[in-house]
Order: sequence, then structure tokens, then C-alpha cells
Amino acid sequence: MKIIINNPDNLLKEDMDEVILRARAVMLNKENELLIGYLDSTYQFPGGHVENGETVVEGLIREVEEETGIVLEKKEYEPFIQIQGFYKNYEDTGKSRYVEFNYFLIRTDEKFDLEKRKLDDYEIENKYSIMYIKLSDFDSYLEKTINDNKRNKTVYNEIREVLNELNNII
Repeated sequence: MKIIINNPDNLLKEDMDEVILRARAVMLNKENELLIGYLDSTYQFPGGHVENGETVVEGLIREVEEETGIVLEKKEYEPFIQIQGFYKNYEDTGKSRYVEFNYFLIRTDEKFDLEKRKLDDYEIENKYSIMYIKLSDFDSYLEKTINDNKRNKTVYNEIREVLNELNNII
């Protein structure tokens, strides 16, 4: 597993006020299409926060089902890339935050099921959608929307790191 650490202030994990774990599914079908979410003018891989008491894999399985309606097999998945971020005064909250994104390659031809999704209120309000995008075309989607949300430059740089590693392993 490749690990990327973003820590410009050389912070220590034990100095963090908050620890956020996230699991993301890089879902690829046999046509080399990615299943991609779109929310708040940002493309993203299905997934999200790992809840208290969950393992990262349990969070992955729950989030994929909630956002796509696809029920993943209950087994041990291994992330292929992990991106760690250490943030001093995260978004001007006065708190230091450690955020860990774990990306898992899920090869599946199972189709998403809008009827089985269990979106949260924020996702419903902001019309969370999912779609298939050819892996070879995905970067152009990112480029077209990079200025649509103030976080996109950061999020898309991370997605590009994930895609680079994905191309190394497939």
C-alpha cells in the first residue's frame, strides 16, 4: 500500500485534537468505468466517514451500500493507497485535525441501485448523484469542474494521486 503524508507543519499524530478516518471505494467495472459520486459540485469516490466502533472496512461496506445500493461482500479488503493529512487550526476551528483517507479497489460489475440507497439529509438536500465515467475520461471531468467548489483543487489533487496509483496496479 502506498502512503502519502501531507504535513506541512510537521505535526505529530498525538498532538491532534480530532482524528477522522474515511474509507473510499474506487469501483471499477470490466468496461474500465469508475462509479463516481457527485455532490456539492465535486466528483468523489463513494465512501465517507468511519463511525465510532467501526473498522475502516466496516465503514467502507456501509458507505458503499448507503451511497450506491451495492452490498459488498463482507470480507477483508485492503486499501491500495492511504492519504494522511495533518492540519493545524483546521478550517479556522482552533483545532488540529488528522484525516486519513483509505482507498480500496473494488472490481464489480454490479450496477448501482437508486432504490436501495440510504442517503443522509445533506446528500438528499444537495442531490447526491452517482454515475459511471470511463477511467480514461475521468481527468477531463475533474478539469472541467476544478473551479466549481473552493475545495476541488485539494480534492482533485488527491483523486489524481489515487488514479496514478490505480494505473500502477491495474
